Amino acid sequence: MKNIRAWILFISAGLLLLLASPYILVRWDLSEEKKFTLNESTISTLQALDGPIRIKVYLAGKDLPGGFKRLQKASFAILQDIQRNSPQTISIETVDLYEAYPDASLREQQIFQLDSLGLPPTNLVNNEGGKQVQQMVFPGLVIEKGDKKTGVLLLKGNQLASSQEVLNQSVEGLEYEIMQGIQSLMDTARKKIGFFLDYSRVPAIKQLGLIESLRKSYDLYPVDLSASSTLVGLDAICVIQPDRKFSPTDQFKIDQFLVKGGKGIFFLEGVRVDTIQGQGLVSSPMDVGLEEMLYRYGLRLNANWVKDAQLSGMIPLEVGNFGNKANLQLMPWPAFPLLTGNPASVITKNLDAIYSKFVSSIDTVSGSSGLKKTPLLVTSAYTQAQKAPATLPFASSGKDFNPAQYTSGPQVISYLLEGQFKSIFANRPLPQDSLANGFVAQGQQAGGLIVVGDGDLALNGIDPNTKGPMPLGFDPFAKHTFANRDFILNAFHYLLDDQKALLARNKNIRLRPLDMVKVQEGRSYYQFLNVLVPVGFGILISLLVILYRKRKYGA
Repeated sequence: MKNIRAWILFISAGLLLLLASPYILVRWDLSEEKKFTLNESTISTLQALDGPIRIKVYLAGKDLPGGFKRLQKASFAILQDIQRNSPQTISIETVDLYEAYPDASLREQQIFQLDSLGLPPTNLVNNEGGKQVQQMVFPGLVIEKGDKKTGVLLLKGNQLASSQEVLNQSVEGLEYEIMQGIQSLMDTARKKIGFFLDYSRVPAIKQLGLIESLRKSYDLYPVDLSASSTLVGLDAICVIQPDRKFSPTDQFKIDQFLVKGGKGIFFLEGVRVDTIQGQGLVSSPMDVGLEEMLYRYGLRLNANWVKDAQLSGMIPLEVGNFGNKANLQLMPWPAFPLLTGNPASVITKNLDAIYSKFVSSIDTVSGSSGLKKTPLLVTSAYTQAQKAPATLPFASSGKDFNPAQYTSGPQVISYLLEGQFKSIFANRPLPQDSLANGFVAQGQQAGGLIVVGDGDLALNGIDPNTKGPMPLGFDPFAKHTFANRDFILNAFHYLLDDQKALLARNKNIRLRPLDMVKVQEGRSYYQFLNVLVPVGFGILISLLVILYRKRKYGA
């Protein structure tokens, strides 16, 4: 009778645990990288949610390759953690476009909508029955809150790396990307960014890509610097490709803004580029009045252009005739370097390459500025830094480069300065028409400044057919959108937002591939071990149970 009661209690307890298991979560993160632990800022953001959220995951399909299955599994793991840590309802739905929209025309409409949200399809090639079959995969999700929605692309990484490294980088950035999407839908106090209108003649249509990206998270204001007494009220300033010299008074306003804890990003040109009809390009030094300011802060923008023979964009050039027509071919153009990010910085970690044009290098200057200097963007090792004035003939494109001419080594194109800024006007006469009453010589609050030696990096191209703007960072010849937008957004997020949010980008999930040589050599051993150990373990447990029962009831 006692045995029957014990078995009933045992079975009842087991059933109770099975019924309660979906509602009770007990888990210890024993991984070296803490990849199963949400960042503190993620949890605090979730606690501040003011309404339910609906998430549709489009990374679906039955025959996903192993890497994409891993990305899919990691995505759902993080989404479930986010769901469990949120006081608001977060519903998660998986959408397989091929099953949900069997009609091709309706499916095309959905694909177009996803693409408009920044979720382009990825083409995969699978082998089925000895044939190669193409399959479209949508590695992204759509987050909806009320009548607002945003797309989150999950497949992000440096496309110059291998496919496995790109997928691993994507897994590392999942938490950050998903939380950025959720934050963009929250009603929070928005920071203010000012754009100077009176020092640049860049057409507004070339800034649309940047403006559309920033306005989702920040309020943007045009600023007439010469007509503004101060920059009070702004949280950050953005200088894009200035083409005339800043007056001493306006330099004073910018200096005081940074000294008092303001933030800024300068997209500057070290040289002016002109075209020689039918022959090539020529550069000349450019001075916009900010060079001395940067020098006093510890940076020097060089009057040169950096050519990269290893990583560069391409342009169509005439390489001969095809019959009676010109033969145009895409040729590497070293004046359009593809920049890579510093993996040690949360701003540029795991970013795709950055598309740039006619860049100038930036050096650090030893001094007493006391600011922390962090390189952000760098070229490859095979570069040639030509001081202005210099020429670049079109005929140089496409030729095999001579290593003896590209020995300048990696060149830094962007730096981050952070800390307490010291005014460049300290111990010197102030501009006559400046407001001296509010002058601060040494900052007490931490400011931040990012300097980029390329003004084109923040500008989008114009489609020659539609006359409309192209995506920011889009290479019209390679048909690839580089990470210019992500770099700029990360830069502003770092400067303006709680930097703890970016710590989620610091996760390092190492690839631990199997040693295929050892697997092949010890295949029989591992197969035998995998069969024997579970069976042996089961037999051992059974023997222990029998021994226990004999000792207890044998008498």
